[in-house]
Amino acid sequence: MPGPQGRCWLCGKVGTLTREHIPPESAFNDVPLLLMKVDEHAREEGALGWEPQQQFSNGLYIRSVCGHCNNRCGKLYGGAYVDLVRRIAERIGDLQDFHTLSLQGVKRPLAILKQVIFQFVSANGQSFVRANDWVAPFLKDSRNQSIPSNVGVYLFASNCRGGKKTGVSSHIDLTGAVHCNIVAEFSFWPLGTIMSFGHLKHRGLAPIHQWVDHPFNSERKSDLDLPVNPIRSPYPLDFRSESQILRDSVAAAPVMKQPSQEELRRMIAETLKYSGTDDKDFVFSGHPGTARKLAD
Repeated sequence: MPGPQGRCWLCGKVGTLTREHIPPESAFNDVPLLLMKVDEHAREEGALGWEPQQQFSNGLYIRSVCGHCNNRCGKLYGGAYVDLVRRIAERIGDLQDFHTLSLQGVKRPLAILKQVIFQFVSANGQSFVRANDWVAPFLKDSRNQSIPSNVGVYLFASNCRGGKKTGVSSHIDLTGAVHCNIVAEFSFWPLGTIMSFGHLKHRGLAPIHQWVDHPFNSERKSDLDLPVNPIRSPYPLDFRSESQILRDSVAAAPVMKQPSQEELRRMIAETLKYSGTDDKDFVFSGHPGTARKLAD
């Protein structure tokens, strides 16, 4: 049965939308999966709950791109990404959280970078490419080596069986100098990927945006040191273990600095800008004691 008709999230043409597996099926995305989403009503109880969203019989996919874009990007970029994932999978079982997995001689770095960004096209929603006009030219031309200077792309390894898809979102650190990050995370065992709008200083991430300097057909290889992070939390960039999450849920709320209205408005405006959404509703979440302190 042909797929539904719609506008391709990448090229913008109207046609049949195909099943875009993220990550590729051969990157261990070929098994039954249950996609869960955060139950927003659980916020009233001061804890995050989950509810089923969709069941998949043969890997996670999204009907997001036309057959031409799906086949072309998969052929050009998918193979290099799968090779990297399989190398990680061979060794990740011997490593504990917060250790490092070192890989030498990673082949076709630019193709891997393009595959990561291609996955974010589907993971970030149908308005993402329209809001970021550099994405389509970068993916449609394999020789294109241009991404904005403020865009960061990062990898990490994970031993957690499962994954996470956040879309473009923002989080603000209130425990030190108030700082906001606009990020998207897509993680699927054994590799996690992060896209940021503004470069991140995070010890648990390996930057790969510099791989734009590798010509597409070059034989040049790259070494990669991947931090190993848990993905137990639904929040992007939150690499706490399950025991840490449980401990923090009952601990006293941290000392916070109150964000200014200007900082909050900027955070919301930038998130809307890079996500391309018209949705003006925001969900604020955090430690159960945080909301009470902000309300005081």
